[in-house]
Amino acid sequence: MHQQCYEVVPHHRPLTNNAYTAFFANLVSGSVAGAVTDSILLPFDTINLRVKVQSSDRPKYTGVWHAWKTIVREEGVRGLFGGLGTTLMMAPINTGIYYAAYEVGKSTLTSFVPQEHEPVAHFAAGCFSELCSSVTNIPSEVIKSRMQMGANPRLATGDMSKQTTNYTGTFHAVSSIVRTEGIKGLYSGYGACLAIEASFAGFCFVFYEALKKQYIAKMETTPSTADTIAIGAVAGAGAAVLTNPLDVVTLRLMVQGNNKLYRGILHCLQRSLAEEGIQLLWKGSIIRMMSTVPNTGISFGVYEATKSFLNGQSIR
Repeated sequence: MHQQCYEVVPHHRPLTNNAYTAFFANLVSGSVAGAVTDSILLPFDTINLRVKVQSSDRPKYTGVWHAWKTIVREEGVRGLFGGLGTTLMMAPINTGIYYAAYEVGKSTLTSFVPQEHEPVAHFAAGCFSELCSSVTNIPSEVIKSRMQMGANPRLATGDMSKQTTNYTGTFHAVSSIVRTEGIKGLYSGYGACLAIEASFAGFCFVFYEALKKQYIAKMETTPSTADTIAIGAVAGAGAAVLTNPLDVVTLRLMVQGNNKLYRGILHCLQRSLAEEGIQLLWKGSIIRMMSTVPNTGISFGVYEATKSFLNGQSIR
C-alpha cells in the first residue's frame, strides 16, 4: 500500500518553508546515498542472492569465495553487476523516499512519545519509511534480483542446469514479467519483502539512533563522517543478524516467477525448513553481513554528509 510521504506536524506547529527545505534536503541526501552505496556494493548483493536461492541438495556454489570465482569465470565481472541499470535508475528514488519518510516519521512520532520511549518511535518510523518506499523499491528489487540470477526464474528450482537466457535489460525484464505474470509479478513476495525490509529498517534505525546518542553524550560533539560510517555499520550488522531468516524466505519468493514453488511466507518457510533443516535460517548470513555492514555504513555516512552540505554545515 502506497502512502504519500509528506511531513506531518502537530497542529500547534505550523509548516514553514524551513520544513519544506529540510524535507528536500533529506530527499536529495537519501538519493545520493542510495546511488553511491547500491552501485558500489552490488556484487555482494548478487552473491548473497545466488547463495540463498540455490537448494541445499543441488548447490552450485559451495561458499562465498567459490560463488565469486565461479560467477567471474562463467560470466565475467559483469556477472557480479547484474541489474546495475535498474540499481542506478531506481536506487536514488527508493532511498530518497526512504530517508525522507524516516525523518518525517521520526519528527512526528518523537513529538508525541515520552523520551524513554523514543526507540519505539524510531522503530515505527523505520517501518514507515519502508512502507512509503515499497511501491517503487519492491518492483525494482524483483527486477534486480531476477537479473542478478544470471537467468530467468527457472533457476529458483535450485537446478542450475535449467537456466535460461537472462533478460537483456531493465525494460525487457519489466515487459517480460508483466507479459507472463501480470503486474503482480513485479510485486512477487511483496508481503515477505515488506516484512523483512520494515523489520530491518526498524532495528537499524533503533540501533543507529541509540549509538549516535551515546557517541554525542560521550564525545560532546556530533559524529564525523568516518564515525557515522562506523556507527551505521554496527547498526546494520545488528539488524542483519536479527532479520536473516526473513531474508532467505523473501529472496526465494521474489525469484520464483511462475514456478510457484511457494504459496506465501509461511508455506515457503515450512517447506524450506522441512527440506533443508533449521540451518536454512542462517544460510548466506556471512555474505549478508559482508554486504549489509558496508552498505548501511556508507549509506548513513553519505546521507549525513550530503545533508550537512545542503544545510550549509561543514563536513567533518
